[in-house]
Amino acid sequence: MLKKIVFAATFFTVFTILIQACVYHKGDQQYPSANNSCDTTNVSYRVDIKAILDENCSPCHYEGNDVSFINLYDYETISGLALDGQFTYGTLLSAVMHEGGAPEMPKGPGSPKLQDCDINKIAAWVHHGAKDN
Repeated sequence: MLKKIVFAATFFTVFTILIQACVYHKGDQQYPSANNSCDTTNVSYRVDIKAILDENCSPCHYEGNDVSFINLYDYETISGLALDGQFTYGTLLSAVMHEGGAPEMPKGPGSPKLQDCDINKIAAWVHHGAKDN
């Protein structure tokens, strides 16, 4: 009988510790707001990708800029970088993810990594063939 009580108490203690270890104590992390969602189901080059790149990349990567050496002003260049097979995830995606060996972009003073939603949209677009849509 004592063995059953010790076993039950031990089981209950371990179970309680495991359950508490799996709970976030910050409500916004455990239950993200619907306003923080990122829809990557129908990512479009013309609507989503071009806007992300224009906002975050065009200050350095524009037509005629000989300093950056990569102009992100047209679909052919952008899709070529997306699907070039360089680095781990292709040049474009590796650069914005800051993973895979490509130079991290954006870079320069005060240039943080792109927002996760923007990176996820670029990844979805690349994984669906970087279509001109």
